[in-house]
Amino acid sequence: MNKRFLCVLTISFLSFTQLIGQDIDSTQIREEYPYVLPILGNKAYKKGYKLQLPFGASVGTIFNRQGLILENFEMTIEDPDTPEDNLDFKDLTGILDFGPSVGRINTLNFRADAWVFPFLSVGGYYGKVWGEQTISFSVVGSELFYSTTDIRGQYYGFNLLGAVPLGPVALMADYSWSWTTNENLNEPVRVEVSGLRVVRRIKTKRPDRFFAVWAGAQHQKLDNRTSGNIAFDEALGISEEDKQRMDDNWAKYTNNEIPNGSGVFWENVPLTQKIAQQAAYELVRGIADDNVYYKFDKRLEYSWNMLLGINYQHNNKLQLRTEYGFLKSKQQLMVMASYRFGF
Repeated sequence: MNKRFLCVLTISFLSFTQLIGQDIDSTQIREEYPYVLPILGNKAYKKGYKLQLPFGASVGTIFNRQGLILENFEMTIEDPDTPEDNLDFKDLTGILDFGPSVGRINTLNFRADAWVFPFLSVGGYYGKVWGEQTISFSVVGSELFYSTTDIRGQYYGFNLLGAVPLGPVALMADYSWSWTTNENLNEPVRVEVSGLRVVRRIKTKRPDRFFAVWAGAQHQKLDNRTSGNIAFDEALGISEEDKQRMDDNWAKYTNNEIPNGSGVFWENVPLTQKIAQQAAYELVRGIADDNVYYKFDKRLEYSWNMLLGINYQHNNKLQLRTEYGFLKSKQQLMVMASYRFGF
Protein backbone atom coordinates (compact mmCIF):
# COMPACT_ATOMS: atom_id res chain seq x y z
CA MET A 1 0.00 0.00 0.00
CA ASN A 2 1.05 3.58 -0.55
CA LYS A 3 2.07 5.56 2.52
CA ARG A 4 1.38 8.80 0.66
CA PHE A 5 -1.31 9.78 -1.78
CA LEU A 6 -1.13 11.40 -5.19
CA CYS A 7 -3.84 11.73 -7.80
CA VAL A 8 -1.82 10.75 -10.80
CA LEU A 9 -1.75 12.78 -13.98
CA THR A 10 -0.53 10.74 -16.87
CA ILE A 11 2.27 11.98 -19.04
CA SER A 12 1.30 11.56 -22.62
CA PHE A 13 4.51 10.80 -24.44
CA LEU A 14 4.53 11.70 -28.14
CA SER A 15 6.44 9.36 -30.41
CA PHE A 16 9.04 11.36 -32.26
CA THR A 17 8.56 10.46 -35.88
CA GLN A 18 11.77 9.70 -37.80
CA LEU A 19 11.32 10.43 -41.50
CA ILE A 20 12.75 8.18 -44.22
CA GLY A 21 13.88 9.38 -47.62
CA GLN A 22 12.83 6.92 -50.31
CA ASP A 23 14.43 8.58 -53.33
CA ILE A 24 16.45 6.58 -55.81
CA ASP A 25 20.10 7.65 -56.11
CA SER A 26 21.62 6.09 -59.22
CA THR A 27 25.17 7.04 -58.24
CA GLN A 28 25.21 4.59 -55.33
CA ILE A 29 24.10 1.50 -57.28
CA ARG A 30 26.64 -1.36 -56.96
CA GLU A 31 28.38 0.34 -54.03
CA GLU A 32 28.61 -1.32 -50.63
CA TYR A 33 26.44 0.05 -47.83
CA PRO A 34 28.89 1.65 -45.34
CA TYR A 35 27.02 1.15 -42.00
CA VAL A 36 26.27 -1.80 -39.72
CA LEU A 37 22.53 -0.98 -39.54
CA PRO A 38 19.92 -1.39 -40.73
CA ILE A 39 19.81 -5.11 -41.40
CA LEU A 40 19.06 -5.55 -45.11
CA GLY A 41 20.31 -2.02 -45.61
CA ASN A 42 22.92 -3.19 -48.10
CA LYS A 43 20.27 -4.75 -50.36
CA ALA A 44 18.15 -1.58 -50.28
CA TYR A 45 21.24 0.52 -50.87
CA LYS A 46 22.30 -1.49 -53.93
CA LYS A 47 18.81 -1.09 -55.38
CA GLY A 48 19.32 2.67 -55.19
CA TYR A 49 17.29 3.55 -52.10
CA LYS A 50 18.84 6.43 -50.21
CA LEU A 51 18.43 5.60 -46.52
CA GLN A 52 18.86 8.13 -43.76
CA LEU A 53 21.70 7.63 -41.29
CA PRO A 54 20.83 4.69 -39.02
CA PHE A 55 21.45 6.15 -35.54
CA GLY A 56 19.92 9.22 -33.93
CA ALA A 57 20.12 11.29 -30.74
CA SER A 58 17.41 13.83 -29.95
CA VAL A 59 16.59 16.43 -27.34
CA GLY A 60 13.28 18.21 -27.02
CA THR A 61 10.36 19.40 -24.96
CA ILE A 62 6.66 18.60 -24.73
CA PHE A 63 3.79 20.68 -23.41
CA ASN A 64 0.66 18.72 -22.52
CA ARG A 65 -2.71 19.91 -21.25
CA GLN A 66 -5.50 17.37 -20.78
CA GLY A 67 -8.32 16.29 -18.53
CA LEU A 68 -8.27 13.32 -16.18
CA ILE A 69 -11.39 11.60 -14.85
CA LEU A 70 -11.27 10.18 -11.30
CA GLU A 71 -14.13 7.85 -10.40
CA ASN A 72 -15.32 4.71 -8.58
CA PHE A 73 -13.94 5.75 -5.19
CA GLU A 74 -13.95 2.89 -2.65
CA MET A 75 -12.81 2.81 0.97
CA THR A 76 -12.59 0.48 3.92
CA ILE A 77 -11.48 0.63 7.56
CA GLU A 78 -9.20 -2.20 8.58
CA ASP A 79 -6.29 -2.86 10.92
CA PRO A 80 -2.97 -1.48 9.68
CA ASP A 81 -0.93 -3.89 7.56
CA THR A 82 -4.01 -5.90 6.62
CA PRO A 83 -3.23 -7.98 3.49
CA GLU A 84 -4.69 -6.38 0.39
CA ASP A 85 -6.67 -9.50 -0.50
CA ASN A 86 -8.50 -9.23 2.84
CA LEU A 87 -9.63 -5.63 2.41
CA ASP A 88 -13.41 -5.32 1.96
CA PHE A 89 -13.86 -2.07 0.03
CA LYS A 90 -17.20 -0.22 -0.06
CA ASP A 91 -18.36 2.06 -2.85
CA LEU A 92 -18.55 5.68 -1.66
CA THR A 93 -20.33 7.17 -4.65
CA GLY A 94 -22.37 10.10 -3.34
CA ILE A 95 -20.12 10.42 -0.30
CA LEU A 96 -16.82 11.34 -1.89
CA ASP A 97 -17.10 12.32 -5.55
CA PHE A 98 -14.49 13.80 -7.87
CA GLY A 99 -15.26 16.55 -10.34
CA PRO A 100 -13.21 17.70 -13.34
CA SER A 101 -9.44 17.40 -13.16
CA VAL A 102 -6.95 19.03 -15.50
CA GLY A 103 -3.18 18.88 -15.72
CA ARG A 104 -0.62 21.15 -17.36
CA ILE A 105 2.69 19.41 -17.95
CA ASN A 106 6.10 20.35 -19.35
CA THR A 107 8.91 17.93 -20.06
CA LEU A 108 12.55 17.90 -21.12
CA ASN A 109 13.52 14.62 -22.71
CA PHE A 110 16.33 12.80 -24.45
CA ARG A 111 15.94 10.05 -27.00
CA ALA A 112 18.18 7.61 -28.88
CA ASP A 113 17.06 5.42 -31.77
CA ALA A 114 18.36 3.05 -34.40
CA TRP A 115 16.89 1.71 -37.64
CA VAL A 116 17.17 -2.04 -37.10
CA PHE A 117 15.58 -2.72 -40.48
CA PRO A 118 14.94 -0.24 -43.28
CA PHE A 119 11.29 -0.26 -42.21
CA LEU A 120 11.63 -0.57 -38.39
CA SER A 121 13.18 1.77 -35.80
CA VAL A 122 13.72 1.00 -32.11
CA GLY A 123 14.24 3.81 -29.61
CA GLY A 124 14.52 4.57 -25.92
CA TYR A 125 13.94 7.81 -24.03
CA TYR A 126 14.26 9.48 -20.64
CA GLY A 127 12.80 12.76 -19.43
CA LYS A 128 12.05 15.10 -16.57
CA VAL A 129 8.51 16.36 -16.01
CA TRP A 130 7.11 19.32 -14.09
CA GLY A 131 3.80 21.13 -13.96
CA GLU A 132 0.60 21.29 -11.94
CA GLN A 133 -2.67 19.44 -11.57
CA THR A 134 -6.03 20.85 -10.48
CA ILE A 135 -8.57 18.46 -8.93
CA SER A 136 -12.12 19.10 -7.77
CA PHE A 137 -14.10 16.98 -5.32
CA SER A 138 -17.07 17.09 -2.98
CA VAL A 139 -17.70 15.42 0.38
CA VAL A 140 -21.22 14.23 1.24
CA GLY A 141 -22.83 16.38 -1.45
CA SER A 142 -21.03 19.59 -0.53
CA GLU A 143 -19.95 22.22 -3.01
CA LEU A 144 -16.94 21.38 -5.15
CA PHE A 145 -13.56 22.01 -3.56
CA TYR A 146 -10.60 22.73 -5.83
CA SER A 147 -6.97 21.99 -5.11
CA THR A 148 -3.85 22.51 -7.21
CA THR A 149 -0.66 20.56 -6.65
CA ASP A 150 2.77 20.73 -8.22
CA ILE A 151 3.96 17.76 -10.24
CA ARG A 152 7.62 16.77 -10.29
CA GLY A 153 8.97 13.51 -11.61
CA GLN A 154 10.70 11.65 -14.36
CA TYR A 155 9.78 9.12 -17.01
CA TYR A 156 11.49 6.57 -19.21
CA GLY A 157 10.45 4.15 -21.89
CA PHE A 158 10.97 2.75 -25.37
CA ASN A 159 9.11 2.70 -28.65
CA LEU A 160 8.83 0.95 -32.00
CA LEU A 161 8.30 2.78 -35.28
CA GLY A 162 7.41 1.18 -38.60
CA ALA A 163 7.39 2.92 -41.99
CA VAL A 164 5.96 1.83 -45.34
CA PRO A 165 6.34 3.93 -48.53
CA LEU A 166 3.07 4.27 -50.46
CA GLY A 167 3.83 6.14 -53.66
CA PRO A 168 4.12 9.87 -52.92
CA VAL A 169 3.53 9.39 -49.17
CA ALA A 170 4.75 7.15 -46.35
CA LEU A 171 2.57 5.44 -43.76
CA MET A 172 4.14 5.43 -40.29
CA ALA A 173 2.88 3.55 -37.23
CA ASP A 174 4.39 3.64 -33.74
CA TYR A 175 3.85 2.13 -30.30
CA SER A 176 5.45 3.41 -27.08
CA TRP A 177 5.63 2.20 -23.50
CA SER A 178 6.61 4.70 -20.80
CA TRP A 179 6.74 4.67 -17.01
CA THR A 180 6.35 7.83 -14.92
CA THR A 181 7.84 7.93 -11.41
CA ASN A 182 7.28 10.36 -8.54
CA GLU A 183 8.28 10.44 -4.89
CA ASN A 184 4.58 10.23 -3.99
CA LEU A 185 4.03 7.03 -5.98
CA ASN A 186 4.76 3.56 -4.69
CA GLU A 187 5.28 2.27 -8.23
CA PRO A 188 5.64 3.81 -11.71
CA VAL A 189 2.54 4.58 -13.75
CA ARG A 190 2.62 2.92 -17.16
CA VAL A 191 1.38 4.77 -20.23
CA GLU A 192 1.00 3.18 -23.66
CA VAL A 193 0.80 5.40 -26.74
CA SER A 194 0.09 4.33 -30.32
CA GLY A 195 -0.08 6.51 -33.40
CA LEU A 196 -0.64 6.41 -37.14
CA ARG A 197 0.61 9.13 -39.51
CA VAL A 198 0.55 9.79 -43.24
CA VAL A 199 3.74 11.65 -44.22
CA ARG A 200 4.40 13.71 -47.35
CA ARG A 201 7.91 14.91 -48.28
CA ILE A 202 8.47 18.30 -49.91
CA LYS A 203 11.75 18.44 -51.82
CA THR A 204 14.12 21.38 -52.17
CA LYS A 205 16.96 22.01 -54.60
CA ARG A 206 19.43 20.49 -52.13
CA PRO A 207 19.36 16.65 -52.29
CA ASP A 208 19.59 16.15 -48.51
CA ARG A 209 17.40 19.11 -47.57
CA PHE A 210 13.63 18.74 -47.43
CA PHE A 211 10.47 19.40 -45.49
CA ALA A 212 7.92 16.79 -44.50
CA VAL A 213 4.37 17.29 -43.27
CA TRP A 214 2.03 14.76 -41.75
CA ALA A 215 -1.40 14.22 -40.28
CA GLY A 216 -2.63 11.37 -38.16
CA ALA A 217 -4.21 10.18 -34.94
CA GLN A 218 -2.94 9.02 -31.56
CA HIS A 219 -4.34 6.84 -28.78
CA GLN A 220 -3.18 6.83 -25.14
CA LYS A 221 -3.79 4.25 -22.43
CA LEU A 222 -2.70 4.33 -18.78
CA ASP A 223 -2.88 2.13 -15.71
CA ASN A 224 -6.20 3.05 -14.17
CA ARG A 225 -6.06 2.07 -10.49
CA THR A 226 -4.65 4.17 -7.65
CA SER A 227 -4.67 3.11 -4.00
CA GLY A 228 -3.35 4.24 -0.61
CA ASN A 229 -4.14 4.45 3.08
CA ILE A 230 -3.59 8.01 4.36
CA ALA A 231 -5.42 11.31 4.15
CA PHE A 232 -5.59 13.48 1.06
CA ASP A 233 -4.87 16.96 2.38
CA GLU A 234 -1.09 17.02 2.05
CA ALA A 235 -1.00 15.30 -1.34
CA LEU A 236 -3.78 17.46 -2.77
CA GLY A 237 -2.50 20.69 -1.25
CA ILE A 238 -5.88 21.58 0.27
CA SER A 239 -5.70 25.13 1.59
CA GLU A 240 -6.56 26.12 5.15
CA GLU A 241 -9.44 28.19 3.77
CA ASP A 242 -10.90 25.13 2.02
CA LYS A 243 -10.47 23.10 5.20
CA GLN A 244 -12.44 25.70 7.14
CA ARG A 245 -15.22 25.68 4.56
CA MET A 246 -15.24 21.89 4.66
CA ASP A 247 -15.46 21.94 8.46
CA ASP A 248 -18.34 24.45 8.35
CA ASN A 249 -20.24 22.34 5.84
CA TRP A 250 -19.67 19.18 7.86
CA ALA A 251 -20.80 20.84 11.08
CA LYS A 252 -24.03 22.05 9.45
CA TYR A 253 -24.69 18.60 8.03
CA THR A 254 -24.07 16.67 11.26
CA ASN A 255 -26.20 19.22 13.20
CA ASN A 256 -29.11 18.53 10.81
CA GLU A 257 -29.04 22.06 9.40
CA ILE A 258 -28.54 20.91 5.80
CA PRO A 259 -29.10 17.55 4.03
CA ASN A 260 -26.52 15.59 2.07
CA GLY A 261 -26.45 15.37 -1.71
CA SER A 262 -29.34 12.87 -1.66
CA GLY A 263 -31.55 15.20 0.38
CA VAL A 264 -31.21 13.12 3.57
CA PHE A 265 -30.45 14.72 6.95
CA TRP A 266 -27.79 13.28 9.24
CA GLU A 267 -30.29 12.02 11.81
CA ASN A 268 -31.92 9.81 9.17
CA VAL A 269 -28.69 8.31 7.79
CA PRO A 270 -28.19 4.63 8.73
CA LEU A 271 -25.36 3.94 11.17
CA THR A 272 -23.19 2.10 8.65
CA GLN A 273 -23.41 5.07 6.24
CA LYS A 274 -22.66 7.51 9.06
CA ILE A 275 -19.45 5.60 9.79
CA ALA A 276 -18.49 5.62 6.10
CA GLN A 277 -19.28 9.33 5.71
CA GLN A 278 -17.36 10.22 8.86
CA ALA A 279 -14.35 8.22 7.66
CA ALA A 280 -14.49 9.86 4.21
CA TYR A 281 -14.63 13.32 5.74
CA GLU A 282 -11.69 12.60 8.06
CA LEU A 283 -9.72 11.08 5.17
CA VAL A 284 -10.04 14.18 3.01
CA ARG A 285 -9.69 16.54 5.96
CA GLY A 286 -6.38 14.96 6.94
CA ILE A 287 -7.29 13.59 10.36
CA ALA A 288 -7.85 9.93 9.48
CA ASP A 289 -5.83 7.15 11.09
CA ASP A 290 -3.62 4.86 9.02
CA ASN A 291 -6.29 2.13 9.10
CA VAL A 292 -8.32 3.87 6.37
CA TYR A 293 -7.67 2.34 2.96
CA TYR A 294 -8.95 3.65 -0.37
CA LYS A 295 -8.76 3.05 -4.12
CA PHE A 296 -10.24 4.66 -7.22
CA ASP A 297 -10.00 4.52 -11.01
CA LYS A 298 -8.54 7.18 -13.26
CA ARG A 299 -8.76 7.63 -17.00
CA LEU A 300 -8.05 10.25 -19.60
CA GLU A 301 -10.95 12.50 -20.53
CA TYR A 302 -10.03 11.92 -24.18
CA SER A 303 -7.91 8.90 -25.08
CA TRP A 304 -7.75 9.85 -28.79
CA ASN A 305 -6.46 13.02 -30.42
CA MET A 306 -5.57 14.27 -33.88
CA LEU A 307 -2.00 15.05 -34.97
CA LEU A 308 -0.43 17.61 -37.29
CA GLY A 309 3.31 17.89 -37.73
CA ILE A 310 6.17 19.26 -39.78
CA ASN A 311 9.81 18.21 -40.10
CA TYR A 312 12.75 20.15 -41.55
CA GLN A 313 15.88 18.24 -42.50
CA HIS A 314 18.78 20.64 -43.01
CA ASN A 315 21.15 17.92 -44.12
CA ASN A 316 21.53 14.17 -43.59
CA LYS A 317 22.57 14.78 -39.96
CA LEU A 318 20.42 17.63 -38.61
CA GLN A 319 16.62 17.63 -38.27
CA LEU A 320 14.09 19.83 -36.48
CA ARG A 321 10.48 18.79 -36.00
CA THR A 322 7.34 19.91 -34.23
CA GLU A 323 4.02 18.17 -33.71
CA TYR A 324 0.69 19.44 -32.41
CA GLY A 325 -1.95 17.14 -30.91
CA PHE A 326 -5.47 18.33 -30.23
CA LEU A 327 -9.04 17.28 -29.44
CA LYS A 328 -11.47 19.63 -27.66
CA SER A 329 -9.78 20.55 -24.35
CA LYS A 330 -6.77 18.31 -24.98
CA GLN A 331 -3.62 19.95 -26.33
CA GLN A 332 -0.09 18.68 -26.90
CA LEU A 333 2.89 20.44 -28.46
CA MET A 334 6.25 18.80 -29.12
CA VAL A 335 9.47 20.41 -30.41
CA MET A 336 12.48 18.19 -31.08
CA ALA A 337 15.98 18.57 -32.56
CA SER A 338 17.82 15.49 -33.80
CA TYR A 339 21.34 14.56 -34.85
CA ARG A 340 21.82 11.44 -36.99
CA PHE A 341 24.99 9.49 -37.59
CA GLY A 342 26.27 6.15 -38.77
CA PHE A 343 29.09 3.71 -38.14
